[in-house]
Amino acid sequence: MAAGSPKSPKRVTISDVAREAGVSIAAVSRILNNSYDGFSAREETKQRVHGAVKKLGYRPSRAAVRLATGKHNAIGLCYPVYDSLERPIDISSLSQVFRHFDLMLVQHGIARCLRSESMDLVVMPRHPNRSIPDLVAQAQETVDGLIWINPENSAEGLDRIVESGLRLAIVGPTPLVGDFVNVRTDETLAGRMAMGHLIVCGARRVLVAVPENRKQEQATVERIEGIRKAVTDFQEKVTLDVVYLPSDPTKTRLALRKYLAKDARPDGFLTLGEHLPFAVLAEVLEARLSVPQDVKLVGFEENLTYVMSSPTISGLRYPTEEMCFRAATMLIDYMKTGAVQKPVYMTPQLIARESCN
Repeated sequence: MAAGSPKSPKRVTISDVAREAGVSIAAVSRILNNSYDGFSAREETKQRVHGAVKKLGYRPSRAAVRLATGKHNAIGLCYPVYDSLERPIDISSLSQVFRHFDLMLVQHGIARCLRSESMDLVVMPRHPNRSIPDLVAQAQETVDGLIWINPENSAEGLDRIVESGLRLAIVGPTPLVGDFVNVRTDETLAGRMAMGHLIVCGARRVLVAVPENRKQEQATVERIEGIRKAVTDFQEKVTLDVVYLPSDPTKTRLALRKYLAKDARPDGFLTLGEHLPFAVLAEVLEARLSVPQDVKLVGFEENLTYVMSSPTISGLRYPTEEMCFRAATMLIDYMKTGAVQKPVYMTPQLIARESCN
């Protein structure tokens, strides 16, 4: 080490905790691992040990915890990867940047929970070429439970995860029923909120634009159910069309152009795809129409690009961070007690902006 270089802080050991608390190393190990095996400890002793841990900032090594308890003291986060991991993030692409911003909210929500439990977070990207057996094998070797983000991305693989015996939390809508934690949004309510907002703002001929590759998703089915309920709830006469658009951007634009060229063109759009609001805006301008005077627009899965658009876009904001925090909390409780809580439904927030006002 070069002269004058700062020394690395000394790692706090279990011996330091035992010395601070005035107990044996064995007592510290048993208290921290809840592994008494005939050993009993007074509440006052437990408090001294936990107080020493907090004061010294002690973190047991994962290897030591594994040997003592047979557990990894870690939770895995499995999330879908849409961009190549072989290249850096293209920071000139707003869609890539904001997609990774959403992942930051996911990780932060889980990390907030794990910090209070002194547990580690193991990130397990789920890209299209990665097999479910490979993910299961990694999870069984490294974590005690798994948080699965966006189940629609791999519904057929979730059965394998459940069958593996891993404690599982799913964040997002799923048709599966089983012994796992589920935190999701009420997508039927989301559909009613979005459609109701368009109707209140004066839209009477509404086109719901859905990417063809998302037609079978549970979230899509529930959102459309809510949209139809909103039409029924209002006394006003509203015409509703649900169209499934190709994944190719050029073909999508052509399809939207045809609808806007009709005599009875839509005066309101609900979009269920990430990029569809911007395709709608582009075609509305191309048709020499204006938003919101001629056409009103609401998008699901609101993100920062909605704010940067001109006009700004009304959308449904999902409580991503809080959903993940809740999922982690429920998963840890499941791991401790073996009891699965009922699914939790959280409510998105409709953010009204210039595209409807």
